[in-house]
Amino acid sequence: MTTRARGELVRLHRKATPEDLTDEGLVAACATADRAARALLFERHVDSVHRFVARMRGSDEHAIDDLVQMTFVTAFQSAATFRGGAVRSWLFGIAANLVRKYARTEIRRKTALKAMGGLAEASTSSDAAVLARLPEAIAALPLEQREALVLVDLEGEQGDAAAAILGIPAGTLWRRLFHARQAVRRSLGGEP
Repeated sequence: MTTRARGELVRLHRKATPEDLTDEGLVAACATADRAARALLFERHVDSVHRFVARMRGSDEHAIDDLVQMTFVTAFQSAATFRGGAVRSWLFGIAANLVRKYARTEIRRKTALKAMGGLAEASTSSDAAVLARLPEAIAALPLEQREALVLVDLEGEQGDAAAAILGIPAGTLWRRLFHARQAVRRSLGGEP
């Protein structure tokens, strides 16, 4: 407090720091790209989000760490759309959506490997070697076959939807996909 000329007391207001903010206030500050607020929100909730993701994802530590990081990046990007409620629950919702998306991507990857010659059953080291050569094998395909393979086997589009995207009949899509899979199998050393 300080005194004025006539002896009146005037209160000095100290500026609020991010530590003084509620979780909801931190999210609002995150929407303005406040680095201190983002760091504090991360510090407050990283352990609980990590536990949540680990329980949903299993033992793949690299995937867990990536998913936790993506959870906070997504939260920071969408902070302006936060409509109130429990911030922890909001973060868990973001994490759950990312884990589901990650699981679908893994299923598509394994399905694509299996479709390309039963390579998913290969050992880890040979699986990694095959994965390293896969982009090159796909790039070597003619454009029409590559489009079909990527849409169906890697992106998980259903046949009718993929055919509509490409503007071709479903039968044409399946023929292109058949030839693409054969070419990739040959390129990776599998049976045609």
